[in-house]
Formats: sequence, C-alpha cells, structure tokens
Amino acid sequence: MRRRMGMGRAWGCLAALGLAGGLAAAQGRPLVADLGVCSSLATDTYPADTQNWFDAGRNAQVVFYAQLLFPVDPLPDETLPDGPAEPWHPPMAVSAPMALSNTDDEHYAEAEWLDPAGNSLARFGMTLTARAKSDWVTISGRAYIPHTFAMAIGTRDRRAAAGQTRLPDQQGQYTVRLKVDGGSVGLAFFRMLSTAPQQGSAAAVPGAPAAQAAATPVAVPTLPPLRLP
Repeated sequence: MRRRMGMGRAWGCLAALGLAGGLAAAQGRPLVADLGVCSSLATDTYPADTQNWFDAGRNAQVVFYAQLLFPVDPLPDETLPDGPAEPWHPPMAVSAPMALSNTDDEHYAEAEWLDPAGNSLARFGMTLTARAKSDWVTISGRAYIPHTFAMAIGTRDRRAAAGQTRLPDQQGQYTVRLKVDGGSVGLAFFRMLSTAPQQGSAAAVPGAPAAQAAATPVAVPTLPPLRLP
C-alpha cells in the first residue's frame, strides 16, 4: 500500500512539472531590424553610410552592424525552436559584468567573418547586457527590447580587439555570420574591390583621396533604442 502511495506522489510531481513547463513563457528569438556593413559609425554610433563594396586604398576598415529587437510577448512564429536538453551558454572564457536592470534579457552575440574561400578571418563575441524597461520600444502596439551589436576589421591592419587574425587580402565577396544565443540570425556580405598593397609596393591608388586614419574599433554593447516616428 505504501508503495502505491509513493508511486502516486511520483506521478503527481511529474504532472506538476509538466504543467509548469507548459505554463512557462516562450523565449522569443531576435528579430533583425537592421543588419549590414558600412565604413564607419557616426557620432551617435549608428552607421555613417551604407555600402557593400570596399577598396583598401580608400577604406581603412569595414564595420558590421546589427540592430536587434526581442519581442517581449513573442508570437508563436517568433519563438525559438526546441533546443537540446541542456541550454546553450556562451563560452566560459567570455564574461561581462551584470548590469542593474529591471529586465532579465541578457543575450550572447557572436559574429564570424569569412573570406571568399570560406575561411575565417575574424570572430568576436560579447554579452548583450539587459536593458531597462524604459529602453523598450513600441511598434504597432507591441513591445520590443532593442539590442545592438557592432564590430570592425581593418583592411590594412589587424584589429586584435575584434579577433581579426588576417587581413581581407583577397578580392571577392566576404560574408559575416551573426549568431545570438547560439542560433544563426542573419548574414551580411560585402565585396573587396582591391586589397591593401604589400610592403614595398605602391601605397595608394593614383588619384584616390587620402583615407581617414582607422580608429581602434570598440565593441558597442548597447546603444540608445531606435527612435521611430
């Protein structure tokens, strides 16, 4: 009799766990509001231009930029698919201080740059710290949490802060893959029309304007939310 009662309690616990899982809020996947490449960021840290071709004689760097919106109450088609038994987590070697916030929406974003042959030349990841509720944006009556990811590589110098291991020294199309919380969310691409000259060769394209000095790229953890009309 005791054994039957124990089994009953066990089934009751399982049922409670199942109900709790069914009532848990669905985790929303990021919606890409803006994703692309540019030559620099403006003073307000938004893209200063829009282009997908670069010339090492004129452009000292290539900047990747992504504005992401996370739905507060995701619709069924905006939720993440069922994942593995153990939740994905960012590499243990990457850490960031916890931010004081009234929301719990930390995410980990990582971008990898691939050359025309598909070989990696830069990889950088960072924790997108939680945003305060006052930073949320409302679009068509629905609330979203904005996050921004940005990084740059040099066309003439390697940017160690961006995890750059090689120069984009091949002409052709390059690809930038963005992942958030371990899942792919988008691709950006650009073309290198010409590469940086080798040491000892001509340093500039005849008649080309002098390129601006490349500033050390800084990761942009969070930016002011999009100001929508």
